[in-house]
Amino acid sequence: MNKAIIGVVVSILIVAGIGIFIWNNYNNLNNTAIAGNIVLEESNSPPSNEKTFTVSSSHLRFYINGVENPDIKVMQGDKVKIEFSSEEGFHDWVLDEFNAKTERVNPGQVSSVEFVADKKGTFEYYCSVGQHRANGMFGKFIVE
Repeated sequence: MNKAIIGVVVSILIVAGIGIFIWNNYNNLNNTAIAGNIVLEESNSPPSNEKTFTVSSSHLRFYINGVENPDIKVMQGDKVKIEFSSEEGFHDWVLDEFNAKTERVNPGQVSSVEFVADKKGTFEYYCSVGQHRANGMFGKFIVE
């Protein structure tokens, strides 16, 4: 009878050991999967900021919210969108250092340009039509 009891106890221990082994491996797999998901959701890069400016032109000047030839300020790395329109005359919006240029537009037309402000500094945006720049149609584009 002792041999039978010992056989049952050994069988229970073997089954329990296998069960614990499987349970631990299952939990480790789940923890690894969860940790993997967390890592995939994290991002070491800063959030991308998108800045949109609605720029209009009239009387050889640029305007944003009624401000004449305003300074446009963004942070390095920002994605910038310029939505440009003309209220009077034939104009465009140009920023050479970022190869950014709208189409030339007539009154009532709109043109847009998008670019990334990838270098710091103070730059000049302007209208490239005729002598518009020389006549004061320019402003500062500042990347901090």
